Amino acid sequence: MLKTTYEADFVAIPKEELVDAAKRFLLQSHSDEDLIPVENVDSLKFGSSDLLFVNKGKTNLTVVRLCYRESSEKFFISSISYCLWLMECITAGKVLFNGKTGLNIYLFSHEFSSEICYLVDNLSHELPIHLVKYYVIHAEDLDEPAIHFQHLNLKGPVHHESQKDRLEGQALRAEKKARATPLEISVQELNEFQRLKQHYLD
Repeated sequence: MLKTTYEADFVAIPKEELVDAAKRFLLQSHSDEDLIPVENVDSLKFGSSDLLFVNKGKTNLTVVRLCYRESSEKFFISSISYCLWLMECITAGKVLFNGKTGLNIYLFSHEFSSEICYLVDNLSHELPIHLVKYYVIHAEDLDEPAIHFQHLNLKGPVHHESQKDRLEGQALRAEKKARATPLEISVQELNEFQRLKQHYLD
């Protein structure tokens, strides 16, 4: 029997519930590795993560930020700024404590423009960014709306790397950098990023 369903306004659900749903979604989709919730890291200038996980070996952080009422463009720029700041902190930690920590970034929003998707797809080799779109769905037989998630990736579905694959990938990227290979980003992409940054953050 077919059931009537329709997409509801996401603001009908408190942000805390959306964050909890995103947490369950990530824990279920990372069955090949352990994600342990830890306290969020705050920046006075760039804000905070909504969720932060570390893997069992403490070699990788997974950062989650969720867009609620702000525009997706402003959310994207502020999230990238926060994650770049966090990467600087991680780099400092490597120097001080001789440790190696990777970073995965998950950005959740009810919408992402095609420009954002394109930028992320072309920056994915330098920044491990995963875009996840969330939907709030009402069904006739449910008392409360349901939350659904969809990975967005122009080059195909996001694959979660094992720790071995991630370390091998980092080694390959380091080798490429040693050969002074330039970052494959067009002038138009950089200009668009700077325009959005100036418009929403300056």
